[in-house]
Amino acid sequence: MRDIPPSPPKAPPEEPDLPAEILDGYLSALQKGDQAAEAELLAAHPALGPWTACLRGLDGLAAAIAGEGEAKPAAALPRVFGPYELLAELGRGGMGVVYRARHVSLGRDVAVKFLAGGVCASGEQRRRFLAEARLAARIRHPRIVSIHDAGDRDGQLWCAMDLVDGDDLAALLRDGPLPVAEAVHLVVEVARAVHHLHTSGILHRDVKSSNILLDASRTPYLTDFGLARGDDGDATMTGTVLGTPASMSPEQAAGRVREIDARSDVYGLGTVLYEALCGTPPFGGTSAIDTLLDVLEREPLPPSHHNPAVPPLLDRVCLRCLEKAPSRRPATAAALADDLESWLAEGRIAPWNDSLANRIGRLIRRHPAAGFRLLGIAGTMAIVLLRCLANPETVGFYLPVLFGLSLWGVLTVFWEALGTRRPAIAQPRNAPSRPAPVAAETWVAGLVLTDVISVTVLLALVNGKSSPLLAVYPLLVAASGLWLKQRLVHLVTLACLTAHAILAVVAPGPVAWHVAGILDVLILCTAAITAFQIGRIRLPRGAVR
Repeated sequence: MRDIPPSPPKAPPEEPDLPAEILDGYLSALQKGDQAAEAELLAAHPALGPWTACLRGLDGLAAAIAGEGEAKPAAALPRVFGPYELLAELGRGGMGVVYRARHVSLGRDVAVKFLAGGVCASGEQRRRFLAEARLAARIRHPRIVSIHDAGDRDGQLWCAMDLVDGDDLAALLRDGPLPVAEAVHLVVEVARAVHHLHTSGILHRDVKSSNILLDASRTPYLTDFGLARGDDGDATMTGTVLGTPASMSPEQAAGRVREIDARSDVYGLGTVLYEALCGTPPFGGTSAIDTLLDVLEREPLPPSHHNPAVPPLLDRVCLRCLEKAPSRRPATAAALADDLESWLAEGRIAPWNDSLANRIGRLIRRHPAAGFRLLGIAGTMAIVLLRCLANPETVGFYLPVLFGLSLWGVLTVFWEALGTRRPAIAQPRNAPSRPAPVAAETWVAGLVLTDVISVTVLLALVNGKSSPLLAVYPLLVAASGLWLKQRLVHLVTLACLTAHAILAVVAPGPVAWHVAGILDVLILCTAAITAFQIGRIRLPRGAVR
């Protein structure tokens, strides 16, 4: 839909003075398509006017929501709306639609935003639209889109704001990352604007590339205060997820509303810097749930992984903004801007005290598949070595076990390296060619099958086909559920059942059939529970916003 609907009608009175039979007669004529009867009733009962206009608006809104058609515009653009002449649609989102307009008296071009739904919008939508207009009207900063006027015309909420001739940053980055210096300079400008918001008592809470408009000279302007919170408080309840999954901070993703502060916006600035340097956001799963889980649990790969032109110091600045704990991020947006300006001017950044434990923890969260496996393998090897030191005569028995554990660790690193060898989603046209990424299903399947084979070989080496160590098979099935893919759980279950059967036949020594049967039942029960939980987690949810 490229044209604005006609000026929304006034809402019908709460207690109509029309008899019920008149309303029934009009609805009957409307359903039958009897235009003559409809016109006759309208002429005889002018109070039907607001009802008919509201019904038409609801029909158009229902058609747009259902995707069955578009609401019929009353007039093509340009058209007049109050003091403005609407010239062209600039864009639309979940909350509203924005038009390029000209103030007829002043001859100045502006952007006019209308609340979607008009008089049919919910009370919460109207409250949020008005709150956004009030907050944005308080701000005057050269890098923030300002609101000049707002109003309610026949039930249609609208506001007029600065017009930025250009596209948003997200659209620009579809062609690849920006040059490093340009990306840093852009984020410095936006960070100064965000700091101005904070000093004015406002949290933006939705800092992302699509909310940064660029003019013809690529000067950035921060916009969209739909989720902003002022110093007068916020009615958002704990547990409510606010923002866009790929750019929200961990505390936002977890719904910990009371923990959201200026450092949450610093996290958003980190995602903008990451995307500007790499051409891809730090996290981007195949669904909103996958992305939220990555935000909560994983560490992003360094920007230089996607763009080798990014120097190590910028890696550090960017990853520091994306820390899970707010206390480890830059305290203010101004501090981030100072760091980036220092790098631009002198190639240096402020010192960052980071403990060895934090660095190891980030490395494991960045590569959890390999990280946790290597921790388990290293722990097992340490116990075996202690056993060999305490009883040197067992060295010959455990030597093949140590070799098997070492090989398992090497294969784990191989699969992890293969899985993270992923180029940026969008690269510059002159960028050198890079190896094609390996499908996630392929390398994850290789990794978990390596686990099953390694465990089976090690159990065979230690004559463990009847030992409690067999409990590792159900554990492998449960661990496969961490990928939230039911097909992977089924694959690992089949592999474990097959491996157990092979172990029982090939390994020397007797095996009690009832013990083997109980283990197989445990494997199947673990698989059923894990797959059931994945199905519950992955039920369709509403859009996160």
